Amino acid sequence: MPERVSSLARALAPRIIGPVGEGGPAIRLSERGIASLWQVSAWPDRLEQAGRAAAGAAGTAAAPGPGTAAFGSAATLLRVEPLKWWLVAGTEIARPALDAADGTLLDFSHARTAIRIEGARAVDVMARLLPIDLRPQAFPEGAVASSGLHHVGVTVLARGGGFDMFVPQTFALSLFEHVTHIAAQFGVEIV
Repeated sequence: MPERVSSLARALAPRIIGPVGEGGPAIRLSERGIASLWQVSAWPDRLEQAGRAAAGAAGTAAAPGPGTAAFGSAATLLRVEPLKWWLVAGTEIARPALDAADGTLLDFSHARTAIRIEGARAVDVMARLLPIDLRPQAFPEGAVASSGLHHVGVTVLARGGGFDMFVPQTFALSLFEHVTHIAAQFGVEIV
């Protein structure tokens, strides 16, 4: 297997930018490591069967519905489109067992980078980036949405009190720098 090199390697030098309050920087930026990202696409008449295969690969009881995620024992399963799930893991996972009659698989492991945005002002930063209400009452833990950031398609997952923003790897560095610039007004720690 080829050695993975982060598209954010240049930007991830630990540092603090902007004002620091009593509790430290209000934002923390990092990269969520992705070792496996499989896209599971169902044929329109085989949604239930493809969903079972995706849930089995993630280690969840069932596949999540539109706009939600399920956190399994092997991976996180995000419903990114009506007929598609993303199976995301920080470790290598085997190719999901999906019958060709039920759908298709695409390995996105090298195609996406996950920017992790967390901290007391994470919602405020995200409000300046995306035209989506990401406050916890509207976008709770496990919520998933797709949007655009500077004409680049991104997918956002609410997780652990913060957000994972999945971006195309080729745009990851420029988008990370943009997020850093926006977050600097609140004080940002890059880890």
